Amino acid sequence: MKDARCASLLALVGLQTIGCGEDAVAIDDTPPGNLAIGEAREVDLRYLRFDVEGFAKTNTLEQMRAMPRKVLQDVWVLDLDARPLLVNSLIALRDLPEEDVADLPAAAQNMRRLLLMTPDNAELEGTNLEELIGLASAVGIPPARSLADLLGRDILEPFIPTEVVADIMLRDVISTHPNAKWRRGPIDADHPDGQWPVKPGHIPVTLADVVSNFEDMAERFGPSGDHPGFVLEAKGISVVEEEFSLTSKVTANALPYKGIDLSNADIASVNSIAGQIDNLHDFTDPEWMTLSGLVPNPSVEVLGFGVIENDSFVPGGASRDPIPNGNSPAWDLPPWEFEHLMVAMAQASVVDTPAHCDEYTLGTGVHAFDGCIDETGWVTLETFNGVGSPPAPAYIWDLELELAQVRLHDGGLAEGAADVALTLHNVEVGVPAEELVEKTKENIKLNPSALRELASLLTDSTSGAADIYYVRGIDKLPTEQQGDWLFFITAGDIAIDDEGDPTRPYDYPAPGFFADAALTKKISDTTLVDGDEAHEKVRVEPGDTLYAADDEGHVFRIAVGEKPSRSHVALEIARVE
Repeated sequence: MKDARCASLLALVGLQTIGCGEDAVAIDDTPPGNLAIGEAREVDLRYLRFDVEGFAKTNTLEQMRAMPRKVLQDVWVLDLDARPLLVNSLIALRDLPEEDVADLPAAAQNMRRLLLMTPDNAELEGTNLEELIGLASAVGIPPARSLADLLGRDILEPFIPTEVVADIMLRDVISTHPNAKWRRGPIDADHPDGQWPVKPGHIPVTLADVVSNFEDMAERFGPSGDHPGFVLEAKGISVVEEEFSLTSKVTANALPYKGIDLSNADIASVNSIAGQIDNLHDFTDPEWMTLSGLVPNPSVEVLGFGVIENDSFVPGGASRDPIPNGNSPAWDLPPWEFEHLMVAMAQASVVDTPAHCDEYTLGTGVHAFDGCIDETGWVTLETFNGVGSPPAPAYIWDLELELAQVRLHDGGLAEGAADVALTLHNVEVGVPAEELVEKTKENIKLNPSALRELASLLTDSTSGAADIYYVRGIDKLPTEQQGDWLFFITAGDIAIDDEGDPTRPYDYPAPGFFADAALTKKISDTTLVDGDEAHEKVRVEPGDTLYAADDEGHVFRIAVGEKPSRSHVALEIARVE
């Protein structure tokens, strides 16, 4: 009993069982040959059980990084709100020291000026608003004043607030990237391809991202299909420290189930953890999972992101129709292109601007011109008494689009040559470690099956290629769940290799147990037994005969013999076709 307990505990924590008080014994594990048609072999299966309650298993950062990456990628942690990171990046760009600004590429400097543009510092020369300079001079006011009046804001307020820039970038650049639209998750009726939608404006985070400090962020959110990507470079992302560890408490039968590879009637082991996943953790215990060693304020040492422009100058619209945007071709461009972003940002910036008109007079009191914007954003500059030539009426975003394109190409940049690449340093992610921990626990609690493969690695006890296995319904279970049961494996019972891939495909033509060799009369179902509702299963008694097929489609007769003892079942396996 002592040796069994020692072996069980060592298996639970993923260690070898050698050293539990027994001498090593050489075991011939060469599997027998496959059964021929008409050939039969007898097998004695024993139900092993060792219940542990609240057992705390700790995985260090080194151990987590050694796990198959695909397993870690399948453990969805949370959808990370990208807005704080984006706002912090824009603020870092805005507040760059002048010596750092001088080192930026010309296009990046121009983009920075656009983000900082206010009525006070807007350069209207060479744009469709240039005439406003003359009109303002005629009435003796700074052009900045008339432009600020038109926008309904102070002359030092930016054309487009940082928050608006962030929101439009989230919507039109980040949320349109394939890897920010979908994440991997369990396959079910609503998600037959295993793809789950990501909350707009968020980035899906997996356990692989956490333990690797997002090492593949630039690759994952770089170019994908038609999308140019939005992360050009990401280095030194600090989320976890080297002392990071993940501890979870488990309550389960820690020993594997004993089963049979029908092809050769060889005894195999099936990891029991996956079948208990729904009851593995006590979610009423606030410490059912703990994560330690997270950086208090996650940050990015180097973050590069980009915006591409269209290869041609894109004119603003000249018509109210189609409502509500007008007829600028910018609206038909991919949402992530600079020109489309500009009209969308400019439109969003005036959504709360009330309709108004400002009247300007000459020093003599003569009415000179009016600047009006209505509730739809339509701008009309009208002059009187021969004062100047105002631009044609247009939506405010059409006027700002042409202004932005001209300024983007300052310094002699040609059309199509002003793609913007910005590299920033020491940007905070904006989500504290405590929030990451709580959201991780909350999301895993809602979907414990995400931990299936990870939990199975705690014991790593699968061996052989079982098709079926034996479960004894213990006395503490309801009467209908007691007795001897044969389970048919699911895809989750197949062992994984070092890359996280299944060691064999799940190619069963007829999973389950049948009353006939033609496999037309199924007698198994997924009835609840000891917390399991995933497996096809059937209760058996001495004298029963049933049929099942292996993954090659060979059919076998399973005859149940007299029980050798309470926790054993005797089976005769015969290949019938």
